[in-house]
Amino acid sequence: MASAADPVAARHPSSGLAAGPKAGTTGNLWTRLESRWLLSFATLLAVAATVIMLTEAFGRGFLGHSYFWAEESVRYLMIWAFFLSVGAGGRAGMHIRTEMLVDMLPPRGKWLCNLLASLAGLAFGIILFLASIPQVERYYTMGMMTESTLDLPMWALFLAMPVGALLIGLYYLGCVVRALRGQEPFAPLPGSAAADRGEAS
Repeated sequence: MASAADPVAARHPSSGLAAGPKAGTTGNLWTRLESRWLLSFATLLAVAATVIMLTEAFGRGFLGHSYFWAEESVRYLMIWAFFLSVGAGGRAGMHIRTEMLVDMLPPRGKWLCNLLASLAGLAFGIILFLASIPQVERYYTMGMMTESTLDLPMWALFLAMPVGALLIGLYYLGCVVRALRGQEPFAPLPGSAAADRGEAS
């Protein structure tokens, strides 16, 4: 029987792989920054979008007035909120996983599936990043502005896509490294929001 003091001996209940860093640690600097500051900023953007939506609904329903900037503001606030939080969501274990087949595989099969899934996620992040950069450059060189009279530069708004691609690519790169080490790549990481809630409970 493995010693309780051995962090590698702690096993993920469903995969038979090492669960990763020992619980109770604070995580690396990037995980803490992303979980606290970046995720908090994304939450503020989502809250702002919700307030604008409710204000627009109230104005249309009770005042007979529509705000010209509301629809466009909500759209881009939600886009930025999503792309800023997608990496932090993965580190907190919030991404949807289909594990019914994987759980029935032997440890070697689980390891292979986790590695392939991590590589596929990393490839998606790289492709999204490479595909979004030309679009941002095109909007910048053409000087395109938004449709409403807010006149926001389109390149700055669509910059959310390569930023989000970079964040999700970094997350899946970490998953690849953990999978190669024999750890559970998709378990919530120490320092993430989910890990902090688990330690507090």
